[in-house]
This record gives sequence, C-alpha cells and structure tokens, in this order.
Amino acid sequence: MKVIVVYQYRLQSISLRKDMGIRGLLSHCLRRREECVDEVDLVALAKSRGGIEIIVDFYSFEHMVVPKFWKGLGSLRNNQFLKILGGEYKSLETFIKRFIEIFRQLKISFVFIKDATKGCSEANSQQKLDTWMKRHHKEVENLNEVINVCRGRKEVSNLDEQMFTRPVCLEIQIVETLMSCGCEIIQSVTGEADFMIAKALHDREKAFAIWSNDSDFCVFDKCRFIPNDLFDIYNGLQMGLPVEVPVKPESVWCGIISSEKVRFSLGFQSPHLMVELSIIAGNDFTSQYVSTGLNRQIDIRGRIGVETFAEWVKRYRGIENHPMLNREMSRNVSFARAVEHSRMFYCLQSNPEEIVHKGYFSKLLAEKISSLKYPSHLMAMHNNFYWHRLLQEDTTRGQPCAEEALTELRALIYRIVLPRRENLVNEYGRSPWDTLRIEGVLAIDDPNLPALHKIQEDKIFWNLNSFHYIMSHQEPVERPKWFDRYGRKNGFIVYCLRYFLLLNWGRNLQLQQQEFLALCALVFARPREEHYQQIQIRPTPRCVSIGNWFLDVYRHAFLFLGKLLYLTHEFPLPEEIYSGSVWTCFYMCCKDDTYYAASRQTTQEVLSWIQDQMNSGDQR
Repeated sequence: MKVIVVYQYRLQSISLRKDMGIRGLLSHCLRRREECVDEVDLVALAKSRGGIEIIVDFYSFEHMVVPKFWKGLGSLRNNQFLKILGGEYKSLETFIKRFIEIFRQLKISFVFIKDATKGCSEANSQQKLDTWMKRHHKEVENLNEVINVCRGRKEVSNLDEQMFTRPVCLEIQIVETLMSCGCEIIQSVTGEADFMIAKALHDREKAFAIWSNDSDFCVFDKCRFIPNDLFDIYNGLQMGLPVEVPVKPESVWCGIISSEKVRFSLGFQSPHLMVELSIIAGNDFTSQYVSTGLNRQIDIRGRIGVETFAEWVKRYRGIENHPMLNREMSRNVSFARAVEHSRMFYCLQSNPEEIVHKGYFSKLLAEKISSLKYPSHLMAMHNNFYWHRLLQEDTTRGQPCAEEALTELRALIYRIVLPRRENLVNEYGRSPWDTLRIEGVLAIDDPNLPALHKIQEDKIFWNLNSFHYIMSHQEPVERPKWFDRYGRKNGFIVYCLRYFLLLNWGRNLQLQQQEFLALCALVFARPREEHYQQIQIRPTPRCVSIGNWFLDVYRHAFLFLGKLLYLTHEFPLPEEIYSGSVWTCFYMCCKDDTYYAASRQTTQEVLSWIQDQMNSGDQR
C-alpha cells in the first residue's frame, strides 16, 4: 500500500491574535478587580449549600493545572528538564487523582465540558482557520526554542511557560484519569463548547460558576466565571510548590467575575450592550470581519481598546445605528449573519450547531463521540479535515516529521470513517521543509478494512483481527497475531513497537539497534519514574524525537484505531508504559556517544545503576 498525496502547498508566516474570547476584556476585568471581582471561599460556600458544582472548560483546566504540576515536580526533584522529556504520566495521574479527591471531600464537584477538535464543524473551521494557522507558526517557533535547549544553546529557565509543547499523550491521560475518578465529562461534537458551558451554568441546579479563561463568559447574561489567575488565589492547595500532590486546604478562595459587574464597570445598564460590545470588538463570529479593519473605520474616540469600544457602544447602542456598519451589513450577508448569530448565541437562544449530514455515518459518529466512545478527531476526519498533532521533535530543516510519516496509517483510518463516495482528507501541519503545509491525502481503498457501521462493541475478537490487519500494513510478510502470543496489553505494546521499528528502520529516524532495545526496556520494565526524575540529564534532540515518535504511534493506535474498534479497555494507558525521565536516562546510557555526554552531567555510579536497571527486566 502506498499513500497518495494529490496536492500540497505551503503557507508563509502570519501574525497571531493571542486573546481568547473578546480581545482585552479579561485584562480589563483583572485591571479593575475591585469593580469586577468578588472573592469567594468555595469550601465555605459548598458547606453552606450542601455541595456545589463547578462547570469546567477542560482545556482551561489543563492549561492551569499542568504547568503547576511541572513547576512543583521540577522543584521537588531538582530537575529543570522534566517538562521537555515527553511526559511523566504516572506522576500526573497521581496528581490529578488527588486534586479531584480533595474537592470531592470538600463537596465540590467538577463537570468537565470539552471542545471538539479542529475540523469537526465546517462553520467553526471557516471562522477559525486563519487563527489556527497563525497560532501554528508561533508554536513551531517555540519548538525550535526548546530544541535549542536540547542542543545546549539555551537554558530551559530562560523560556516562557507557554513555549513548551504539550506532551503527546497528555489529553489521553488526563481524560482517562478523570473518567477513572468518576468525573462527568461532556464532549462537544461540532466545535467549541462555550455555549454548552454557559447553558450548563443556567440549567444545572447545583452549578455555581464556570472555570475558564475565556472572556466570552463576561458577555453571557447572569454568568459567573473563575479565570485561571483567580483560582485558589492564596494557593491553599500548594500547587506549584515542591510537593508530589496537592494538599487539602482549609479554604479555597477564588475570584469570581460576574457578567453583571463587568457590565457596570463599562457603564452599561442593559445586558444587550455587552453583546454589541463583543460584536464590534470582535468575538468568535465577527472578528474575521471587524478585526481586519472594519472597527478602525468607525469614529472611536481615543486609543482602540475595550473601554473606547464601550464608549462607542453607549453612543450608538447598536451596530445598525452606525451608518457605515449598517451599509456593511446590507452589503455583506455573512457579516449580517455573524451579528445576528452573536446576539442569539450570547442570549442562549441559538440552536446547537448541527453536525454535517453525510448520511448514516455522520449520525453514528456523533452518537459515539457524545457518549465518549469515540474521539472527536474521527468527526473531523469524516469532515475531510485533519490537523497534525504538534510534538517536540528535531526541527532541523529536512529532518522527518512524525505526523507526516504516519500518513499511511491515517489513510487507512480515513477509509473507515469517510462515506464511500468520498476519499480525500485535507491535512494541515509541519513538514521537513515547511512550517505549514496543506496536503490532500487519499484514503486507501482496501476490501479487508471494516465498515464503520459494522464495527460492533461486543465483537472483541473480530475487532482485534481488524486492529492486527491495520497495524501490520507495513509488514513485508504475514506475521502472527501478537495478541495471541503475548496477551492483549503486552500484545498492543508489541504492535506499537513493531510499527515504530518498521517506520524508522533504514528510513525516517534511521533507528539504531541500541536505541530500539532501550525503548523496549522502558515499555516492558515498567520502572518507577520517581527514581529517575531526580537524575538531571539534558536530553539530545534525537532522544526527545525518538520518544515522541513512539508516543505518536501509540496515540494513533490507541486514540484513533483502538477507540474506533472499542478496544482501549484492553490496552495500557500512557502512565503504564512511558516516562520521559526514564526514557532520557535509558537513551543516554544506551550508546557510547550519549553515555559520554551524560557522564559530564552526573556521576559514574548513577549511570552504572541506570544500565543495571535497564538490563534487569520488570521493576514493578
């Protein structure tokens, strides 16, 4: 089988809009904290009410908790490199489990609501594609900075927190951990979850506030939210300090921003004026129209910003009341629709966006995604869209990219999720030569692939055979079923290892025998990562690349193929098979050149101990 790319083109760098929601609005709230924020002790509130719920924007939770986890673990282990090594998944699982347990004991429940991935909604993709591409260019620049740390040209302490790329399997581990804790997770099928989050606050009896960093929640009427900077203001949980897990506090003080207070701080009496402000300042629906110059052609008095936009809104009280904007709405039907949709959206009157209608497959995928059985990525693929997962790897011009190398595996998955009359998926991502390249990838037709509607949850053996067939597509000759020989958990690991080996033996990463054996020792020995986290060794670019390439193979096998075939309950989680600190130690001790580099950073006794552990087998 050979994957066919029917077209490709590259895009040059473009500037980035950084804000979530309405530009400058959250900064306004934090600057004018006395007017916009109430401090509330969640512990006392939950006790007085017999329990409360916090509606959590999943990615805001991830963006707040994970950096504090890295900061605390790095200080505790005295290892500044931990956050670039590929993931300390077992330690993260322990950290999050304790976090959830503490709040449960305090009668505070979290309801997590999760955005769909890029490409699940055609309308959302049209609105956000330019933003996604701009953000991608910045993220690739950050990859280069971190690789310069691995090369020894920069110190990790000199990099800003937002420059570090998320570990490849971070989302998989967090979701699986939250589910094991019994947390309620609601998955959006078609796009961003802002509407679902705001509606949950209104509809759920025990819901007190939203936890999110998105300033859109300043606009929804009768809304309360906690931005990341105002969660646990006095750090009663001691997150970010050198502790292994959060500490149960006597109180958890949070800053609550209410839409009513924000409205009054801007001098608005009516809630609808906040919606008009969002329209002219640029929200998710109107920014593509107003931010390109439209809001600079109106009579703003003073420097453009939230406060001056607010003064303009108080004068005109509606977009249509300005002659130029009224003409633009008459001339530009798309802009007029965006204005009307904004008004319906922030009043919680808009209907949830409908899924794309391509027949029965669309409905089936939506149902499975809503029930958390399928990842939303499969809906994006069904919509002919895939955005490459950005991962830390050697960014030297001409070096191979993991996501591009895995195109053939995805092309097989595309055939399963696409309607039979379609065969093309547009892929967006980095290539060896370009920061961003767009490719049209043809699905691979193969009569032995299972049909989506015929995959049944209770047909485990049939699904295992399909997994074997697809994961063996690189094999030069027919191989035995590794599940039969090694069992399901170890068999899954063998499939991932063999796929990784065939992908990189004599091509791509040009894998060496010692490197592959070190990887085998890592995934089968199950070493206790806390012992290795204390060993501070700077990883080489190749060390980081090999580890993350393997994790990307795992991600495709687990998140895409394993979920599609209802097999992930049989497979190991990231915390069971991978640790960045262990991999770095094993890799740096597996070859003469890397061993010599490591010997200049730690003692001979430590390196000898690592080699003994690498050769000793299962360490659980």
